[in-house]
Amino acid sequence: MIRKGNYAMYNGSEYSFRLLEDKSIRLISNKQSDLSQGFKHLDENIYIKNVSVEEVENLFKINSKAKYKGELFSASEDGKTGKVLLDTTNTELAKKMDFERTDKYMYSKYVDWDEVEIIEERKPYSLD
Repeated sequence: MIRKGNYAMYNGSEYSFRLLEDKSIRLISNKQSDLSQGFKHLDENIYIKNVSVEEVENLFKINSKAKYKGELFSASEDGKTGKVLLDTTNTELAKKMDFERTDKYMYSKYVDWDEVEIIEERKPYSLD
């Protein structure tokens, strides 16, 4: 799984979150088992819980990259093919790695999961 976005540590588990207007945090889960933690069912496979900032242990941003043949690339999951989509704007690297041009300055390539190592970059999230 490739994760990107804002995450919070709450009761020993990591959840994606959204900051609400009143500066509280909406935790978002895809696990039905979190209903026992006070989450409410919002939609198909989506469970939410609003908590105060003081209730979470840590806030951070995750940006995942994929290491492919020794190089780091932006990466995302492709739901249709089940593969990893790699992107770069580096023309020379794209040619060397046999990427296809998909936009004026963007090159992309689909690879299998076993060809990449997913690396999560974590940075503190500031409410300021």
